[in-house]
Amino acid sequence: MKHFRPYRAARVAAAVARILPHYWMLVARDRFATAKPDGDDWDRAHRVAADEISRLAEDLEGGLIKAAQIGGARADVVPKPFVDELSKFHDAVPPRSFDDLLPIVEADLGRPASEVFESIDPLPLGSASLAQVHRARLRDGAEVVVKIQYPEARKIFPLDLAMVRRVAAVVQPMQRTLDLTSLANEVTHFVEMELDFEREAQSSQRLGEILRVRDDVRVPEIYTDLSSDRVIVMEYLDGIKVTNADALRDAGHVLSTVGRQVGRLYGAMIFEYGFFHGDPHPGNILVMPDGKIGLLDFGLCKQLPPGFAPLVAEMIVSALIGDSDAALRAAAALSFDIEELSGDNLRSLMLRLIGDSDAGDNLADVLGGTRIRRIPDDFGLVLRTMLLLNGLSHRLAPGRRLIQGELLQSLAAAVRAAKTGAGGASAEAPLAASG
Repeated sequence: MKHFRPYRAARVAAAVARILPHYWMLVARDRFATAKPDGDDWDRAHRVAADEISRLAEDLEGGLIKAAQIGGARADVVPKPFVDELSKFHDAVPPRSFDDLLPIVEADLGRPASEVFESIDPLPLGSASLAQVHRARLRDGAEVVVKIQYPEARKIFPLDLAMVRRVAAVVQPMQRTLDLTSLANEVTHFVEMELDFEREAQSSQRLGEILRVRDDVRVPEIYTDLSSDRVIVMEYLDGIKVTNADALRDAGHVLSTVGRQVGRLYGAMIFEYGFFHGDPHPGNILVMPDGKIGLLDFGLCKQLPPGFAPLVAEMIVSALIGDSDAALRAAAALSFDIEELSGDNLRSLMLRLIGDSDAGDNLADVLGGTRIRRIPDDFGLVLRTMLLLNGLSHRLAPGRRLIQGELLQSLAAAVRAAKTGAGGASAEAPLAASG
């Protein structure tokens, strides 16, 4: 029943009907009453809305889980009650029975799975909102993983995303600072990227080519002859999840070294190569036995426009060192929609971005003070990636900001290269070579 389109639409409409009155009352008080609503009043309304969204995502799954995951990760623009409630969905996707997914594998292979695989573990290595991954062994003995898209994903995700956009348009006028329309568009964009398995396989291959010059990272090889638009077969990487601190120590890895390696890798991908892995959740980063960093899940790989990464670096570094004029010029060149943006507010935003602020307010408050109405699409994924890396850094070494320190060094190097004209060829060469 939950995959039946009219049922899903009716459930979403019912949830919206329960949410809206709480915001209507606050809007009416704000416009007509003497006693205006305060922050606590808005937080209560946000908690009611977050609870409704959480229950809806748990019941209907599909695109609503993905929307909840992205909302829970966007502490930069989403009020704290939403972040507190929705962040649980990063680890709350129940697995499917492999028997339900095997027909997809065999249909896309065009033959029985037993002709290709010696074995497939029916218990998944991981499950997400639109696919899950199983370990397997090919007939030639190669260890692989099989990523399988859920059968209903391409039917219900477009419906869910359309509903998310409509709900955002309805609720948008009834809150004060959150740009729900942009957030809904971001959810749609990210989900469309992740649904495209052919694009993901190509991104994995391209990133592997770009990173082949490095000796500190592994990207799994893709078995293109066994992959399709619903199934990806790739090399199995034997590593330890980056946040499994006890296992890392037992294996002889030093957590601070791991943190710095991750920071250097992402700094190079974003600010040197201009093509980066945009989903650094702990489950997507492994530490290999030889100390290399293993990357997984390439659905959100992103190509930055020419010159974009140096401008991001210029904006962040200039803001941090107090050069407001240079920071604001870079922000304008990046196509930020800025109204009365001050250098101090931009600096506060950049401090929060690198996780180096003692301020008690959250990023939604900072953005409200900056009067930024829209974050450029290309910067949105950079922002999300850096926020996830902040959280990873604090889990590896609380209070030390190891990953942020390496990112800052990459930022400074990008600014120097842009100003001197050096390094441009080396940054573009791997991109050109990979197509």
